[in-house]
Amino acid sequence: MNRIIKNCLNFRLLIFINIFVYNIIANSAFCSENYILTTVNKIPITKNDVVNRAKLLSFSIENKSDSKKLESYYNQSLNSLINDKIILSAGLKINKNIIKIVSPKANQLLLNEFNNSEVTLNKFLNKLLLPKTALLDKYNSQLIWSIVLKNKFKKQLITLDKQIENNLKEKKNRTTEDLYDLAEIVISKKNNKILLTKIKSALNNGVNFLDLAKQISISSSAKLRGKVGWKNYENLPNYIKSKQIKLNEGDIISFPTNDKIKIIKVLAKRFNGKLSKNEMNVIVAQIKFPINFQKKDEAFNKTNERLESILDGQKGCENLGIIKKQKNNKLSLNILHSRIADLSSRIQNLIKKIELYKISQPIFIGNYGYTYILCDTKNTKLEKASLLQKKNKIMQKHYLIFSERLLKRLYKEANITSIKKLNS
Repeated sequence: MNRIIKNCLNFRLLIFINIFVYNIIANSAFCSENYILTTVNKIPITKNDVVNRAKLLSFSIENKSDSKKLESYYNQSLNSLINDKIILSAGLKINKNIIKIVSPKANQLLLNEFNNSEVTLNKFLNKLLLPKTALLDKYNSQLIWSIVLKNKFKKQLITLDKQIENNLKEKKNRTTEDLYDLAEIVISKKNNKILLTKIKSALNNGVNFLDLAKQISISSSAKLRGKVGWKNYENLPNYIKSKQIKLNEGDIISFPTNDKIKIIKVLAKRFNGKLSKNEMNVIVAQIKFPINFQKKDEAFNKTNERLESILDGQKGCENLGIIKKQKNNKLSLNILHSRIADLSSRIQNLIKKIELYKISQPIFIGNYGYTYILCDTKNTKLEKASLLQKKNKIMQKHYLIFSERLLKRLYKEANITSIKKLNS
């Protein structure tokens, strides 16, 4: 009996030792894969955090996330994550449960980006091998930052609101000057020459400026897709005024500031306050088709024939809905509702050359082609903005100023500790 008990104990001891050794090996393997790079006010940033953010930047710029070529995105990713952790730290001082408070809305905002489809979201995450948190962090950060700003500048915002209202009542609306609708991408200045080159290359190849701003920019305007609103010449960046640069629609200008690089795009321009044609609202059908082992022209011609048979001389794009209904269909449909000014330069150039319900020439990216059909147009009316609308626009401008000022201060006060360098 004693012998049986002894054998049983030895067996249990052996199992315990095996489990212990396994845990040591597993933890060691994990540590070699992931480790803390930096802490911001004791909040860690890991290698995986930086790599995952780099994948998103790479996909935004190059439409791919080749893990072997992510190094040029690491610096921007780290700086972006440091900003996020500074914001999180400020939010936690207001409420220790700040993440739980903003999470429901962050989840909904993320899902909106994928047509409210969990399936589409999961496909994207699986494609880039990303955890959901890699996408959620940016939305959490933006929502937390709104709470921090409102808490910090509550009195100033109330006073400013009253001042703006009084000034607007006294001031006549000027309609005879040139106005510029601007958007910006802001990146860190340090060690980002390669990233700047890649951004410029992506923009030259027709990648949408606003989409890049949303994913890449470290400015508070990123949550507005980089849009900073209408400005007269006096309110343009000092670099543009000092160089006396004449701006036209579609112009993209980059310049350094103290510690950042700004890339500015003129989305639309109102000459003497008159509406631009690029302010027209359009509905555009984007059809994606595979190339596979065909020649590009052959793949497009087949798609063109298929689309013409679907449209069949109809005055409208309703029939295109059949693309989504058909099973095993190689075509995919996406309907774009946008101002012309907010589309990518490539798409703008294509739809300006076609009539309603006609099929555009294709764009080829990787193994896919894209063609466009102009489904509807609607002219914008130059309506005099209400007092509330004007006030909100000015408040938004000051909101960005407050944001930049506070973030700079929090950055200087933050305890940022570098633990280990990132091994590629």
